Amino acid sequence: MRLPQLALPDLIGPLVAAGALLALVPFGATAALIGGATALVACIRSRQTAAVAGVGLVLLGWGCGALRVQELGRDPLAPQVGHALVAALVVVEEPWRGSGYTRSALGRVLGPDGGRVLLRRAGALGPERGSILRVSGSLERPRGARDGFDERAWLARQGVHAVLRLREEALVGHRGGLWGLADRARLRALAALAPAGRGDAAQVDVGLALGGSAGMSAPAVEAFRASGLAHLLAVSGGNVALLIALVVLIVWCVGGTRRQAVALAIGAIVLYMGVVGLSASVVRAGIAGVVGCLVWLLGRPRDAWRALGLGLGLLLAWNPHAIGDPGLQLSFAAVAAILLIAPRVRPWSTALGVPQVVVGAVAVTTAATLATAPISWWHFGRATVLAAVPANLLAAPAVPLALWSALLAMLVTPVAPSAGAGIAWCSQWPAAWILRCAWIGARLAAATPAWLLPALLALGAAGLAVRRRH
Repeated sequence: MRLPQLALPDLIGPLVAAGALLALVPFGATAALIGGATALVACIRSRQTAAVAGVGLVLLGWGCGALRVQELGRDPLAPQVGHALVAALVVVEEPWRGSGYTRSALGRVLGPDGGRVLLRRAGALGPERGSILRVSGSLERPRGARDGFDERAWLARQGVHAVLRLREEALVGHRGGLWGLADRARLRALAALAPAGRGDAAQVDVGLALGGSAGMSAPAVEAFRASGLAHLLAVSGGNVALLIALVVLIVWCVGGTRRQAVALAIGAIVLYMGVVGLSASVVRAGIAGVVGCLVWLLGRPRDAWRALGLGLGLLLAWNPHAIGDPGLQLSFAAVAAILLIAPRVRPWSTALGVPQVVVGAVAVTTAATLATAPISWWHFGRATVLAAVPANLLAAPAVPLALWSALLAMLVTPVAPSAGAGIAWCSQWPAAWILRCAWIGARLAAATPAWLLPALLALGAAGLAVRRRH
């Protein structure tokens, strides 16, 4: 198999990413790896300008990564850990999550000695994102590894090193500025989806549009996890791709051009990120969406791989610790698998005599599921491939219907409240089908023996070996 010849534009993202990762290793290894990257670029192009540009990209990633690692490692609340905080002011920076007795959200203790914390409270969901609270509680360190999840390491990658366990809280205001506008837009979006009801199906709709599963029952959340559909409840590249498709469809319906569609899609992505919140998965999805729009405008297929590498480089330059984030690994593994499989769908469709949309759905879903299965098994101890593939295929037709109707309800409600309420009410039905698929997938996962997948993989490998021998 002949490898494609790489040019410097193909390596911009990977070189920046490599430089950012160097910020996580000692200086001696950093110097050695920079020398290796220099030699690699020089060998690929055999040009002095390309070598210099490659070294510059590595150093740029290294510099940005080092600054971010230093910033994320700061622990301004360390002197107060182990003590009680009384009458402290905190701002809730993200929506509350959790479906059990305990709820949590990232926040920030205000003041000169403040910093980011994980807020933890008992009972129902707390005040909405953007609320400023006067609280009392105890400041403690995050939990270590337990039940396969290391809360301390997960929070440290986000620059959070303390947990504030709330005992009393009182709402004293809301943050202002651009984030204040985004917070109010989120409240209006949630109000627009209220006519769908309060059941699990309606909360699936909220999760699809705005992310999160805090309003769902614990059994429903577990069903989504077991069936491999939990990714639908976290705003990711799929949500942004469907948002772009909706914007493009609307622009084309009114006679707009490709350039206008791309401009409006990028604007919609930025607004959507503000309403949903700048969590790691949302930032990943937003960067990928903007780059994807530009690739579509340019119309060159090879740029898809360049966009993937550039997105990885930007994300790691912003936070080198994200390389250990399962969400980043799952996202990029799935996209890479889809990019490898998508160009081969048409020949398979012709050979099998099956419509391309059907072959594409099966091939893409299977490729993404298989690519992410080892990552899921490594981090979470589960890889429900045999349940995830059918569950995702069954849910796939309903996902755009549920998401598009939810987004349209948000857009229409401020102008025509009755029409918006009707669209929101209708959106619960495709969401109910997705919930049903989650229950089916969960039962299938429970009924599948643990040895079945390894046995099928072994049989497949044996079949390939026999075929090659003949």
